[in-house]
Amino acid sequence: MSAESLLVFPVSTPLGLDYMKTCIEKNISVVGASSDENDPTGGVIPWERLPLIHSEEFFGAFYDLVNRFRVKKIYAAAHMVHKGLIDTLENHPELDIEIVNESPLDEYFTRWNKTFDRAKNWQKIISELQPGKENISETFLAGVIYHAFNIFGESYDEKLAALLSCLTDAPDGDIVEIGTLFGRSLSVLISGRELGSISRNVFVFDPWSSDIGLQKDLPDNLQNYTRKCGIENIPKIFESIFSVFSYSKSLAAYRCSSADGFSIYTKSGFNNSCSVLKKNQNIDPKGKIALLHIDGNHDLESVSLDVDFWSQLVLPGGWLVLDDYEWRYGNGPKVVGDKLKERWRNDINKCFVKGGCLFIQKKYQK
Repeated sequence: MSAESLLVFPVSTPLGLDYMKTCIEKNISVVGASSDENDPTGGVIPWERLPLIHSEEFFGAFYDLVNRFRVKKIYAAAHMVHKGLIDTLENHPELDIEIVNESPLDEYFTRWNKTFDRAKNWQKIISELQPGKENISETFLAGVIYHAFNIFGESYDEKLAALLSCLTDAPDGDIVEIGTLFGRSLSVLISGRELGSISRNVFVFDPWSSDIGLQKDLPDNLQNYTRKCGIENIPKIFESIFSVFSYSKSLAAYRCSSADGFSIYTKSGFNNSCSVLKKNQNIDPKGKIALLHIDGNHDLESVSLDVDFWSQLVLPGGWLVLDDYEWRYGNGPKVVGDKLKERWRNDINKCFVKGGCLFIQKKYQK
């Protein structure tokens, strides 16, 4: 007797094809079905054409399929199919078949409900950091979270909410990010570029190089991970995300070292050879920074150079955010951050640590 099978229906949707591949990888006996004229699986698994689920012909064909393949579980890869199958199985309990997934639409609503809950927590973090400042709506924050967490990264809720809080209280200047990887924190900074009733441009400098980005403070095996992780492939992905995510002519991104980026920024010169977003390359830097996010190489020497170069451009009332001030793999950011606090000790308006990052706001000019 043949083994029991799992049916993916419709297998032609992206969700259906992904689940089919998961079943194959896990050696689960799987059969596909859809209402297409041709087999969307390319013959990878058994496939049969079923009539539309709400047609009179559906049940007979469905009944025949599940009996021939001994189907005991179904992954319903479309919302209306999911609902139709629930009705069908409730009316025919003798089939004894389990639907293994929640409706794709219900899953989407669940994801958004969780996102709105996170947005409420972001509101709390922001109001605690900036009492009396601009109230950011739950829907806006949920949108920021949704987009940011579709981008791979290692910045999380506390740090990202704190970045937005800074922009409610930052002066008129540029936003500059040193080191962005795929751009999770950048997406938050772009989303908040007009907070505080000021429209700010955003400049990003990242070499996307395993050689330049290699952190020598790390153990040898972790350095090897960096060499092999595919950093050089990121710019194409970054451009794919931000060529549509960014507002027109609000973002300039350069593939270069922090030192070269400083030269480009301060001289207002544009190097087309290292510009990543070609359509947005002609943005004039103000030369003064409202928010500086330093998240490049964490070795002591590299962090020191980044802070020495860029901190001098932070405006009164502006913010410097130093990533991984609390870092389990080394103390470069903390050493540099502590020196900066000492150097700015008479010029600090606010200073706190959130999400392991150091946030410093310079005093406003009287």
